[in-house]
Amino acid sequence: MNKKIAVPVDGNGVLDSHFGHCQFFEIFETSDNKIVSQLKVTPPPHEPGVLPKWLVKEGVTDVIAGGIGDKAIKILNHFQINVHKGAPIIYSNTLVESFLDETLQLSENNCNHDHQHEHHHNHHHEHHHQHDDKNGQ
Repeated sequence: MNKKIAVPVDGNGVLDSHFGHCQFFEIFETSDNKIVSQLKVTPPPHEPGVLPKWLVKEGVTDVIAGGIGDKAIKILNHFQINVHKGAPIIYSNTLVESFLDETLQLSENNCNHDHQHEHHHNHHHEHHHQHDDKNGQ
């Protein structure tokens, strides 16, 4: 599947950890897990809700970010854009390449694509207690 991946970057093409205040976005078009084009664009002036809607208009399918606000994530998810946050501060093309070959290390575990199931991760911890009643202690 072809993806269009947006990465907030600084002037050097390195990930900008502040999604909402980045100087540029690099938008990568990919096909068969390869980058086919890379475009550096200046986003519109930052106001709440502006960037996500702009990315939607650009046809973006995925956003790779360092830090990004919950409100921006909600808007992006609403428009079926996957948000991968907690990415390392490295060159955007390296990020996208590792994202495409599924080796991207995110520091926060929220890169699941099924946004309905985010609330079920805390309920599996009580069942792992081993009761060693058979040793007769």
